[in-house]
Amino acid sequence: MRWSIVRLIGMRELRDLLRDRRTLFLILGLPVLLYPVFAGVGLLFAKSLAEQATIIGIVGRENLPPVPASPDVSLGVVAGGPSMVRVTYSPLIENDEFLPEPEPGQREIGSSIVLRDLPTDDEEFLSSRQVDAILVIPPKFEETLKSDQQVEIIVRGRDGDESSKLAVQRLTRILRSWARDAKWVRLTLAKLPANFAEPIKITDPIDSKPQLKRTTDELRDSLVKMIPFLLIMWTLAGALHPAIDMTAGEKERGTMETLLISPAERLEIVLGKFFATGLFGYLSALWNVGWMAIGLTFLRFFLPFEIISMSGLLWCAFLAAPLALLFSAICIALGVYARSTKEGQYYLMPLFLLTMPLSFWAMAPGVRLSWDLSLIPVTGMSLLQQRLMSPTPGPSALPYLVPVLFSLFVCITAALWWAVRQFHREEVLFREKA
Repeated sequence: MRWSIVRLIGMRELRDLLRDRRTLFLILGLPVLLYPVFAGVGLLFAKSLAEQATIIGIVGRENLPPVPASPDVSLGVVAGGPSMVRVTYSPLIENDEFLPEPEPGQREIGSSIVLRDLPTDDEEFLSSRQVDAILVIPPKFEETLKSDQQVEIIVRGRDGDESSKLAVQRLTRILRSWARDAKWVRLTLAKLPANFAEPIKITDPIDSKPQLKRTTDELRDSLVKMIPFLLIMWTLAGALHPAIDMTAGEKERGTMETLLISPAERLEIVLGKFFATGLFGYLSALWNVGWMAIGLTFLRFFLPFEIISMSGLLWCAFLAAPLALLFSAICIALGVYARSTKEGQYYLMPLFLLTMPLSFWAMAPGVRLSWDLSLIPVTGMSLLQQRLMSPTPGPSALPYLVPVLFSLFVCITAALWWAVRQFHREEVLFREKA
């Protein structure tokens, strides 16, 4: 095998790819357009969510405890004070606003809540989208509450509707906070400590965090799983289209025969196309990593906490190279079997259908990097990238680098052997068009 011939064929293929404006736009131009669009859509979504009011329908508002007019009334729990202070149950609503403060760590950020009185709890109000949720207060609610009996409050929502689901969640959190205050009042009236009904206190590490820290952690967990998936898909796209053009495209243009009668061996031809396609796919991955790094740097100006480890992102850029080579070898072997570019796209669709489940497997909840999963192509690589990008402390993921790269090397070797074998079959290279 002559590496000078391999380099010559590879440079020839790269020049042809750089002249193809459609491929350049798809691989390089499309991310430039998509990432700003994604960011803009995200900002518009957040703005619309903040401006859109959540409408809560209330049935039986008159049954709620009224707002005390006397200054000698303490709302909620009394921890001491003058004996003339009277304890009563806190009102739920005052001036068309919910009074209970959210539980610690559960302060709401988002749209405002609009209250609307309803005559009945008819489902028609929900199905017609006049309200997002319905709160039903039963008759004699205050009397039942003062008699130390349990009283039930009903919350209704629309099935399969995201806005209604969010409204029910917000309303439920408010009602739980109100029920907590009511329990404290009942214990105070019974001359019992406020924590009498809670012999054990459980400290939730998530609820104890500030709202901004919790939001940052959720964003980090989502990005750590999403970034490897995007890199895999862009690397595959960066290798797929050039591979089709170098195989099925050459058949259509009639240049494949010219290449085959040259002094180059079939192995040299495959390796030249293989390295050109792999380089193009890797450059596509690096281009996307660069845009991701710009977006993460922009986010760091607004968030005081680290979201993604920049060193881990650099590792992702390095680990995209073996993935690009794997997709390059498979795409060349599949593309040369096709008789036209259109047919080549059909043949390469199963590669997407196989790659996506392997990527989703790494995004499943509870799936962690292990020795057995590291040997699964794509899945092991995605899990390794997730672990490297996570800024949270934990065991080093570098020991898994060897099995991940080993599995990819085996797959690349097998795919290259298959591609070379395809180029030695005349019935594949010179298949007649349908």
